[in-house]
Amino acid sequence: MAMVPFHFSEDDIFAHLAHRPHYILDSVISLDESAHLSFMGLQNRHFCPLGDLGKLPLEILHESLGYLDLQSISRLSRVSWRGQAVVGSLVAHRDLVKSASHTFKALSRAGILALHSVTVLHGALQSENCSSCGAYGAFLLLLSAERCCYVCLAYNQSQWMISAPSALASFGLTKPQLKALPSLRSIPGKYCISPRRSRQRSVQLFSVRAVKELALKILGSLEALEEKYPLNYWDHSSSKLDKMRCYRQAPLLPFAPNLLASLQAANRYNDEYGGMGTIPFPSMLEGVTQQGLWCRGCELTSENYNVGELDADTLSQLIPHGCHAGRFLLNMQYRAWSEEAFLQHAKHCHSAASVISQRWMRLT
Repeated sequence: MAMVPFHFSEDDIFAHLAHRPHYILDSVISLDESAHLSFMGLQNRHFCPLGDLGKLPLEILHESLGYLDLQSISRLSRVSWRGQAVVGSLVAHRDLVKSASHTFKALSRAGILALHSVTVLHGALQSENCSSCGAYGAFLLLLSAERCCYVCLAYNQSQWMISAPSALASFGLTKPQLKALPSLRSIPGKYCISPRRSRQRSVQLFSVRAVKELALKILGSLEALEEKYPLNYWDHSSSKLDKMRCYRQAPLLPFAPNLLASLQAANRYNDEYGGMGTIPFPSMLEGVTQQGLWCRGCELTSENYNVGELDADTLSQLIPHGCHAGRFLLNMQYRAWSEEAFLQHAKHCHSAASVISQRWMRLT
């Protein structure tokens, strides 16, 4: 494989090889990363004493406040100057405001501002790995507050959203049973993890994983589900049957670490609500905030393959044995990296040197 020559500095690599492509970021709920919402503006002001809470030691207050959600924390900060000071000194809250306040509006619009505790969201902020495959997860699943990567969003049905009618039909749940699960209201916009579509009507969505887990808890096993609620062609159209089978096949265990090497083109299903329960989400490790970086070199390699410019010898070096070359290269194009991991990846990216040299020459 081609190696990045040693004379390329880290600044060259970040400036010319790394990017954050709109065709990926715009496939989920859109956020303005430059606009940090004022946390104090989420609710109307309230003025009343802090009460008995003010008598507790700060350490106990902090531990207790960690169980509160963003909406409750916001309200507490308006109780009094003491309340505002206590909230402002809470590390988890302070980190979220510093690095992820631009996501609060999306949580509010989806109707889940009160769903997750500050501690849970802070835990997601202080992690960086996809909960499904372990790669860098540049996105957050809104209903579970778990990190995910773009590739798993496309392939792992357990990270998808499902509507109430589809959940009832696919898993044999009743409306009261489904009501026990958390849900969100979709945000109108354009999404394109599956074929790009405009969604201007807000719908109630649930996590496929949560719905399947609930069905298995009630019925005992997938076999029992299949026996009690068989999918028959005389009851449903072929397209609806395919969709219901896809939901039932959602994996409940993480993908293997060699995800990119194992996925084939035939494994990808059409996600009806692709991207509608997901936002770009930063990571914050050791006080440093990152958003995730994608590789222009991998993008170029994938493009060159598509036009037939990669010979057999080159492909044998790039593609793991038994893998579909086009799918593997496309998944590499879709993979995000932390800054540290990106520098290591750049040393082995087939087209990195070409991309950096070409972009550098255009600027000189």
